[in-house]
Amino acid sequence: MPRKSIIKKIEDIARGKQPDYQRILELLPDIPIEDEISVIRSLKRLKQLCPDSETFANLVVELFPHLLNTPSPESVLVIFEHFLEKHSTPRNYQLFLSEPRILEVLVALFSGSQFLSQILLRHPEYLSSITDRNYLLQPRSKEELLKEITEWLSDGRGIDDQKLLLRQFQQREILRIGTADLLGLLDLYTVTNQLSVLADVIIDATLKLCTAALGMETTGFAILAAGKLGGEELNYSSDIDLLFISESGDDQFQRLGKKLIDVLSESTPEGFLYRVDMRLRPWGRTGRLVPGIDEHLTYFRKHARLWEKQAMLKLRWIAGDETTGIQFIRNLRPLIFEVPIAELRDEVQKMKAEIEAKLRIKRREWGEVKQGKGSIRDVEFVCQYLQLVHGKEHPEIRSRNTLDALARLAAFHILQPHEYRILSEGYIFLRAVEHHLQIMHNRQTHLLPDALQELHQLAKRLGFEGKDSEKQLLQRYQQHRDAIRAVFLHHLGKEHMEVEHLASLDQQKKTVSEVKQKHIARLDDSYTRFFSENEIALHTRLVQQLNEQTPVVLEVEEEKPQREWKITIVGYDYLGELSLICGLLFVYGLNIEEGQVFTYEPVSIPDTTSPPRKPLRAERRFPHRKKSGSDTRRKIVDVFRVSSIRGDLKANIWEEYREELLSLISLLRQKQQREAHGYLARRVADVLPEIATSSQVLFPVTIDIDNSAHQQYTLLHIDAPDTPGFLYELTNALALNGIYISRVLVSSLGNRVHDTLFITDMNWQKITRPETLLQLRIATLLVKQFTHLLPQSPNPESAMLHFREFVSELFTHENWATELSTLEQPQVLGALARLLGGSDFLWEDFLRMQHENLFPILSDLQLLQKRKKKSEMRQELVATLPHSSSFDEFRNRLNAFKDREMFRIDMRYILNEYRNFTQFSAELTDLAEVVIEAAFQNAYMVLKEQFGEPYLENQKLCRLCIGALGKFGGEELGFASDIELMFIYEGDGYTSGDSPITNGEFFDRLVKLIKESIVTRREGIFEIDLRLRPYGKAGTLAVPLERFVNYFSPKGPAWQYERQALVKFRPIIGDRGFIRKVLNARNRCIYQETTFDLAEFRALREKQIRQLVTGGTINGKYSPGGLVDIEYLVQALQMKHGMKDAKLRTTNTGKAMKALLEKNIISKEEFERLSHAHHFLRSLIEALRMVRGNARDLTVPSLESSEFAFLARRLGYSSDYNQLWEDILHHTGVVQKLTEKLLA
Repeated sequence: MPRKSIIKKIEDIARGKQPDYQRILELLPDIPIEDEISVIRSLKRLKQLCPDSETFANLVVELFPHLLNTPSPESVLVIFEHFLEKHSTPRNYQLFLSEPRILEVLVALFSGSQFLSQILLRHPEYLSSITDRNYLLQPRSKEELLKEITEWLSDGRGIDDQKLLLRQFQQREILRIGTADLLGLLDLYTVTNQLSVLADVIIDATLKLCTAALGMETTGFAILAAGKLGGEELNYSSDIDLLFISESGDDQFQRLGKKLIDVLSESTPEGFLYRVDMRLRPWGRTGRLVPGIDEHLTYFRKHARLWEKQAMLKLRWIAGDETTGIQFIRNLRPLIFEVPIAELRDEVQKMKAEIEAKLRIKRREWGEVKQGKGSIRDVEFVCQYLQLVHGKEHPEIRSRNTLDALARLAAFHILQPHEYRILSEGYIFLRAVEHHLQIMHNRQTHLLPDALQELHQLAKRLGFEGKDSEKQLLQRYQQHRDAIRAVFLHHLGKEHMEVEHLASLDQQKKTVSEVKQKHIARLDDSYTRFFSENEIALHTRLVQQLNEQTPVVLEVEEEKPQREWKITIVGYDYLGELSLICGLLFVYGLNIEEGQVFTYEPVSIPDTTSPPRKPLRAERRFPHRKKSGSDTRRKIVDVFRVSSIRGDLKANIWEEYREELLSLISLLRQKQQREAHGYLARRVADVLPEIATSSQVLFPVTIDIDNSAHQQYTLLHIDAPDTPGFLYELTNALALNGIYISRVLVSSLGNRVHDTLFITDMNWQKITRPETLLQLRIATLLVKQFTHLLPQSPNPESAMLHFREFVSELFTHENWATELSTLEQPQVLGALARLLGGSDFLWEDFLRMQHENLFPILSDLQLLQKRKKKSEMRQELVATLPHSSSFDEFRNRLNAFKDREMFRIDMRYILNEYRNFTQFSAELTDLAEVVIEAAFQNAYMVLKEQFGEPYLENQKLCRLCIGALGKFGGEELGFASDIELMFIYEGDGYTSGDSPITNGEFFDRLVKLIKESIVTRREGIFEIDLRLRPYGKAGTLAVPLERFVNYFSPKGPAWQYERQALVKFRPIIGDRGFIRKVLNARNRCIYQETTFDLAEFRALREKQIRQLVTGGTINGKYSPGGLVDIEYLVQALQMKHGMKDAKLRTTNTGKAMKALLEKNIISKEEFERLSHAHHFLRSLIEALRMVRGNARDLTVPSLESSEFAFLARRLGYSSDYNQLWEDILHHTGVVQKLTEKLLA
């Protein structure tokens, strides 16, 4: 329903004698409320307070959209009632209705802090200041505040009056800082700095009041700050750690010190100023309140404990005699670093252990953001410990501020880059949580709430969205907690060796002869002919070692030093085991020269006479089936002679082989056959390129099937050239096709193999159906050949498993024989290896759903070499769409075209058909424009038939401009990108049809129809995003040009990030004349030297990191130094200099960087470093998106993970994973430095 219609309906209802508030609530946005009765009560009260029904209707329609994401709309409405009760003036109502941003500010304040809300309720005159964006954004200097507070106190008539004025001044400033913080306009550093500057000024003013009251001078008396105030990182509800110093220790200063503490701590009708902690003076509480300098230095030399030296790292003069204070700090500073390093670590450990022990007693171990494990204190202790250890040698690291100190420790390589990231990001996150806990009620709390509702509200205040926002918060907290704790333990933890002893199983002792007899009885008669008595005794002994914890044992004998070995493997029998054993030997650079492999015959199947065998001979297994009695369990005895393919082997190779084989067997035991074979495929692909004899040539393999030679088994006769890893490839193919191999006879003649395999199906039956046999032959051949090409794939594991599913799907098609001919081509198999291993999400979303689209492309790979022009796409789409049809049919055909073309473009990218990423983005952008254009034309036609065309009040046709934003606007679309749009129309008016509607309603309906026309397969992929329109979700879907200008103008209500987003605004549809008009208006709004605010930029980045970066990890887009830092840096420079030069107004980041270079705004070196980082991070992000199919999860996997290995292969690093990690750290570090330098 149009906005004006809603207002009119609410107004009509409100005019009634007994208004139906339930109906009014139904007309308003569906806000997340728990207590509907409370909301209705608030609506009644607001109606009573408003001067008329029209004002009430307009007010609630403006107010309610701002409540959509608030933690507790009910409490916000109650506070809003109280505000209107005390300050219901015509001017306020006019402000609320003419400036909706004011309501947004009030909602943020009322929902974020009861404490700050009460200040505003007591002092409504502060409203104009906290709704002034420039006032909120501008940090106040100490000198500025000192001057202002002097004038403020001049109205006081005595010390009691002045104490009250001091408190009011403090509350006004805390309201300013807190409101800006809640609105996300200030970063942590600025917030804590401003709170600390305020405290400095309050303490200075209080000192002057006290000296005046006592008739004293401050000469020779200084006030020093320690703790958070000393580090200029004060909380909203911190104690202030102070230290008083006098030159002489005169008694008169004792009175001054006591008076000062009394004034700071005493309550007034407005509350108290600060809680003061004086325990850092010599001898703590029992020492003199104001010691002399010599007295304090003597104490420090002789008696100071390590924790006191640690505390003095933050010491800072703040008031009184500056000369006295600075001189004392200079004399004290060298003594701080005279610490016994050997004892320091133990002392810090002891302090932290004592803190955590107290928390355990109070049952507050988890959720304690200040003192618990992985808390703020862990960060501070690591930081201060390293400062004490290295501060004497490197004076530059002696910073009082924690974040600054961490950066300095990293700069001097005392902290590793990843440790610096973990500690700094974790510290900022935990401090933000602490702030939001304290600012709500001005209470000194550091504990996450237990109550789910309170936790949910806290999460919402911290910016986490959705119904599970509290889970997101807890998850992020746990991530940071774990990551911080790991760094803490690395520097300050104790090493504990925990040895786990596995209880040995009580087994009935049997004589060797009994076990040996039962062992032999389960094996084929030929077993005793192949092995000697001693070898059988060894096998028997190894069989006895098998148990649940040890499903496989290994014995190795060196026959020729560093050249040949005899390996005996005994274990329980599992499906797919042979290919794992053979493949893993290949991974470790070993070639099977000969061997014999036997498997226990199943008890239920009678023995059969084996055909004649020649060494090498391998027997494959039936599935493991456990019955009553241990003798029924099937076991294997594998004996191989192997040689090294790559020369000398490392010393511990057999232990590593055994451990890795155990882990693979463990997967088989857990029925995770796919995972085991997928993992091994990746390992094989890693080493195959290193083997000199490996080849990309696919040699022909002949498979003959014989069902007459054996009563129990189907025989496969294999004839093929011998290649490294052949046995693994062959057995792997059969295992993945669900084939059981009972026996394998392998013989070689020259360079050819002649193998015979004895197989059954999944039910242990011979395979006799002709169609099944044909499919078996084809599937085995394809998988065997495909396995050989796995090194071409970025993710061999996914490629192999997807290929098996792909082949299975193929056999369900009627024309599978025709499609098979396509797959038999080596170049097609190679392309599939890259495609199927390129992205899980592409496989799931396209290959399964669009199987019919794949084979036309595969049958002619040359089609993928050519880029389609935008005009060609448009022509193809027009031919696809029906001339007259239902909306559903139009939508189906439009999206089928979109998905088909996206698949084609993605295939081109995966197969490296683009010279660079820019070409890929350009073709995706062309597709998006063609699809949006078609959706627009259809939607406009539908609405035109219903309502006519929109006209202005001057009877001219109302023109429209559709603009692309974000990556779409910059022509930088990639995998899983959304489509950001903004719709701007010329002005008010009505449509020309028989049932006219307003222009606003027409264009809102148009936007909705366009959105409904485009279906996305996954969230965020080709999904239309309109959040950058004026007022976001609270605004209309389309906006008139006048409102666009008013909102985005330099003095308009738009936040900086919204104005900054217009740098990417690129019109794609509309009248050319109107497009020029819109662009001119855009340029006037954003290209001004004063339009970019660094503090707001830092606050936005901090919020993004808190909400979007997994604790302890790197996010390619949002982490410090990530892609958004490059984009924001470039956009900031464009906004600052774009007014003078139109060439800087390009929407593409790469082109903008070149323009900045040409105009000498950045140097050639800066351009090259920034450009390289941009290219690297774009490639990194696209690789992550392609793998996950998720535009939002851009977390770089851990270095040790298989996913990181896949990422490295995808990015062309092969197996050099460490280099990729180093490059990530390098480029993000470069971006951080350049951002600080160029935006300073």
